[in-house]
Amino acid sequence: MIKFCLAFWFFIALVSSEKFRFDNYSLYNVLPKNENEIKLLQELAHNDIEYDFWTEPGPSAEFVNIMASPSQKYNLETLLNLHGIDYKVTIKNIQEIIDKETVKPYTRNSRFMTWDSYYTLRDIENWMSDMAKAHSSIVTEIVGGVSYERRPIKGLKISHGTGRQVIFIESGIHSREWITMATTCYIINELLTSNDEETKAAARDFDWYIFPVTNPDGYVWTHTEDRLWRKNRRPQRGDIGVDLNRNWNNNWLVIGASANPSSNNFAGIGPFSEPETRTLSEYIRSIDNIEMYLTFHSAGQILLIPFGNTTEPLANYHDALNIGRRAMGALSVRYGTQYTSGNIAEAIYHASGSSMDWVKEVLHVPLAYCYEFRDRGQFGHLLPPDQILPNSQEVMDSLIELIHQGKRFGYFNNSDVVKASMLSTSCLVIVLKCFM
Repeated sequence: MIKFCLAFWFFIALVSSEKFRFDNYSLYNVLPKNENEIKLLQELAHNDIEYDFWTEPGPSAEFVNIMASPSQKYNLETLLNLHGIDYKVTIKNIQEIIDKETVKPYTRNSRFMTWDSYYTLRDIENWMSDMAKAHSSIVTEIVGGVSYERRPIKGLKISHGTGRQVIFIESGIHSREWITMATTCYIINELLTSNDEETKAAARDFDWYIFPVTNPDGYVWTHTEDRLWRKNRRPQRGDIGVDLNRNWNNNWLVIGASANPSSNNFAGIGPFSEPETRTLSEYIRSIDNIEMYLTFHSAGQILLIPFGNTTEPLANYHDALNIGRRAMGALSVRYGTQYTSGNIAEAIYHASGSSMDWVKEVLHVPLAYCYEFRDRGQFGHLLPPDQILPNSQEVMDSLIELIHQGKRFGYFNNSDVVKASMLSTSCLVIVLKCFM
């Protein structure tokens, strides 16, 4: 009888569960003009979790995106008008934009993913598995960690031989930023199928470790329950979820993160408290020879370098910034998309506990970059499917240029390959001498 009752209530919960809707929620593109207006927005962001800040009001913010519910819109507009802060409503009804998003099914063994639609976690994983089978001589399926709900964090390793330096790509750590997963899949596809000589050289010259979805629980939740969910899905003191990009063991909870479990920036109960960050960091630590680390986010059209807790030009700041700016010049050629560049603290806002800062400070990865993809306030996290391909193409252009400029600045010298070649030559000389 008890089992029957439990089953009955479980069934009731299933049939009564409905995906959260954002009818009449609006997106505000707020345009602060001075330091006082930014400070007021910062106080609002820190003190009122009812508003969803899609971008943070940093000291140099040109705009701040805020989503407000129907019950909060009047209060937000009243506050902004009272202080003379300029704003415009870029999305009047967020649910209408969500309804226009296309999510296509992937057909197994077709190895064909289109770039005008988004895909579920299962379809992304199936596609990666098919690509690994189709390119079995150079592609390996890898698992970089595990989520709270016991989902594997799956990725692909692309390698044309031993002794190569590593480029590591991590995306989807904020689950609502769907464009990051789509663009990462595009990069995998280009590295494996492109006829462009520079792209083929990039694929051949490095070992690539690529993880499209590093927050699988959150990503599944955005497809099934709440399109705009950001965190993971672990219960936390009466609430749900940790911001996985504030949970890394680097200046954890020092600045730009929250101790409030209800906040979208909740950093967790301690550094690496979450299985996703703990296991993924252990996996990254096990990889030798990482020369460049890329983490993908949206939105704002910004290329970021470490660090988030200070504006001081630490480590190889000037090299990284110059390389990055030239790569963003290459990004702009195809469609005219303009990115700004800088470290996290100077370009957007102070934020600590991120994956990029951890790999830079702890693992001393020479080049580490965080992309904030399109756009600059019109759609934010709801980038329309017709922008997937142009966003992906321009990012791929910039990635090739990052490699090119990195070499110009003395990075990517691939000393291990040189050593291997020298060793082979030495062995050949010894063999020849034996026959002389």
